[in-house]
Amino acid sequence: MNPQFLFILTANRYRPLLDMDLQMFVDMLPNLLNFLITAALLTYLLYKPVRRVLQARADRVEGDIKDAAQNKATAEELKTQYEQKVKDIEVERNAILDEARKQAGEKRDQILETAKAEAQDVKERASRDIATELEQTKGAVHQAIVDISTDMAAKLISATIDKNAHDKLFSEALAELEATPAFSKETVAV
Repeated sequence: MNPQFLFILTANRYRPLLDMDLQMFVDMLPNLLNFLITAALLTYLLYKPVRRVLQARADRVEGDIKDAAQNKATAEELKTQYEQKVKDIEVERNAILDEARKQAGEKRDQILETAKAEAQDVKERASRDIATELEQTKGAVHQAIVDISTDMAAKLISATIDKNAHDKLFSEALAELEATPAFSKETVAV
């Protein structure tokens, strides 16, 4: 076989991937160099500022997380203080209510004692007034009986009896009156 033919066959079979020859590579060098310079310039101009912005944002987020953690801890502490204050207020409220109930009970007892004393005074005064009225009524009834008896006896005696008989009848009537339990000599003397 001819070696040139073999070279052609093998050259066609194993061609490089980009199928470049030297001239094409030389023509591409300025473009490649231009690309590398542009990439370096863009990296310098854009990558570092973007990286700084991202780092600043990451720092801000981390600070916000720390602040949130501090705020949460503060909120937990405030919640604990609030719950303690609520408990203290509840205890104080119960103490005030107990004191108010105690004072109300004492006041009630005092009012009841005063009312009982006043009721007893009213009852005793009423009993005395009733006894006085009863005695006055008894005296008035006795006096009326005596007056009526005397008048009747005087009329009867003056119409039918002489002086000796009159004295005798008066003595008998007086003795009968004195014998009754409602009559007393003190009432007659009055």
